[in-house]
Amino acid sequence: MNISTVAPYQTTSLYTKSTAMKMETTGEQVFKVPEAVVITQKDSSIVYEELSSRYDVRNATFGELVELSSALYEAGEISLKEHALITFDYERATNYLKRNAPGVPSNFNMYETSADSNGRRDWIAEFGARASKNFKFGNLIGYQSNMKAVEILERLSR
Repeated sequence: MNISTVAPYQTTSLYTKSTAMKMETTGEQVFKVPEAVVITQKDSSIVYEELSSRYDVRNATFGELVELSSALYEAGEISLKEHALITFDYERATNYLKRNAPGVPSNFNMYETSADSNGRRDWIAEFGARASKNFKFGNLIGYQSNMKAVEILERLSR
């Protein structure tokens, strides 16, 4: 049996951010090497300090949580995955399920904790409860993701 005929050799191209550069063949230089790009960012502790002075993650609306998460993402403090996890709108998802999924009771709610009459909730407790529920059901990836959100939010509550 000839295994090499099953998966023939195939060349692949490497794609990087610098693939759009044109090749130069003048002089001794075969190609142009871009200069290093220096990105200045605020000190991580300053970003968290500024945001914690403006927001109370233990008593915030979902809109405030979105603003906070967006600021952290824009500052490069959290990943897109973490930003998406924190800003996923459970209220809209709950309402969608109530309207479109047969058999979903009218009192169904995806949140683990309750909000006050103004829609404020303790987001650290919410993500902690989500993590506990994920762990209980064996969803270890969900558990780790929600615990990462708890870590981010706890850093803002100090």
